[in-house]
Amino acid sequence: MNTAKKHDWGLIVAGVLLVLCAFFFLVAPGLTLVTITAIAGAAFLVSGVFDIINYARFHKVMNLSGWAIAYAVLDIIIGLMFLVHPLAFAAVIPWVIGAFFLVFGVFEIVGAFRVRKTGIPMWGWMLFSGIVGALCGVTFFVSPASFSIFLSVFILMRGVSLVFYGWNTSKAMI
Repeated sequence: MNTAKKHDWGLIVAGVLLVLCAFFFLVAPGLTLVTITAIAGAAFLVSGVFDIINYARFHKVMNLSGWAIAYAVLDIIIGLMFLVHPLAFAAVIPWVIGAFFLVFGVFEIVGAFRVRKTGIPMWGWMLFSGIVGALCGVTFFVSPASFSIFLSVFILMRGVSLVFYGWNTSKAMI
């Protein structure tokens, strides 16, 4: 079977949903943090599930470490916490997500250099996405009032990254 034209439609659909989420946050910044917390919880949950699926599929090809699965599990735990108790987490969401985005950004930057060593061409996008994610995380600590805007930027980057990775899956399998 020819794998040269295969795309990972699960990643693409998840990415498009995250991009739509990002635009929703941008056009409706007056939403309460409780609502944003619940929506972010759903996004983290979906992201974590797809990260686990992709770890299972690609950990040998891309030489992924156990940290990748730990990150996916953390994604799911945070998503569930936000969905189960959105009111409790609404007040601290800028700092919690800021720390998470900072860690994710560093994780993606390190991953970009690992992917670069394998010769897969998407490492540059991973590096760029990681830098943007880390900067958004730092901004949540410095200016929590700008949370909605930078959450949109991060989720937009994550969504575009998932679409990019899903579209280029066949290149990683060569």
